[in-house]
Amino acid sequence: MIVCLCDNLAPSGSGYWAEHGLSFFIDVDGLRILFDTGQSGDVLLHNARLAGVSLEGLSYIVLSHGHYDHTGGLMKVLEMNEGVPLIVHPAAFQKKYARRGDNLKDIGLPFSLHELERRCEVRMEAVPVNLGGGVYTTGEVERVTPYEQPQPDLLDGEMLPDPVMDDQSLVIFRDGEMALLCGCCHAGIVNTIECVKRQHGRHPDVVAGGLHMEKASPERLSCTVEALRASGVKKAVAGHCSGDIIRSLASAGIEAVRLTAGMQIHTTARSP
Repeated sequence: MIVCLCDNLAPSGSGYWAEHGLSFFIDVDGLRILFDTGQSGDVLLHNARLAGVSLEGLSYIVLSHGHYDHTGGLMKVLEMNEGVPLIVHPAAFQKKYARRGDNLKDIGLPFSLHELERRCEVRMEAVPVNLGGGVYTTGEVERVTPYEQPQPDLLDGEMLPDPVMDDQSLVIFRDGEMALLCGCCHAGIVNTIECVKRQHGRHPDVVAGGLHMEKASPERLSCTVEALRASGVKKAVAGHCSGDIIRSLASAGIEAVRLTAGMQIHTTARSP
């Protein structure tokens, strides 16, 4: 089972809550993984209860990167999972800012390494990690495309464009299919699927999560859609920071739907 517990959008009348953030729960033969924790924790806990998902007894928590909208609910989950392994790239703890006009907003991980080490087993990993059950992290994603560049209004501690080297995704093999779960995909979705192919010998069948296309140029959008089509991706379940890529993917012959809170991810996704 793969279920989205947090996204920017929730189906009207479903009872699920929405917020700017993302979280997935994965249960594969008793291996229970939480991938990102949303922004507040309140939405995550509410939606988990509604979906019938217990967040106690997690096998792992994996963070896609160190932005607040993917990590803000972390401490509330750790209250139920003392000592759980937390898989995170070392760069997730670096300073991160967003320029909003003349202002800077701190968008980094809202908890210090010291705070987290008191509550869980922090495993800082830049390389891929085999979590068992056919589930893997990508680790750090190599940047190979010329068009997937850092967003200029996202800055590091030196006030330079942040390449977000901590960005990583999850690969899940199930029933002969490969699913790729992305947090925000700051590394670029094409860089990420090529990373997956180098690691596992094939491209994913299903891509789900944030694809980081909200501010993509027409050139980048065109190159991205063509690369996904050529790679053989069958289905995209795009949410959070994906922008308006769904229409372009559908025009290229890729089945594409909008991710929402409460949605279960299969080779055919369904809404609650």
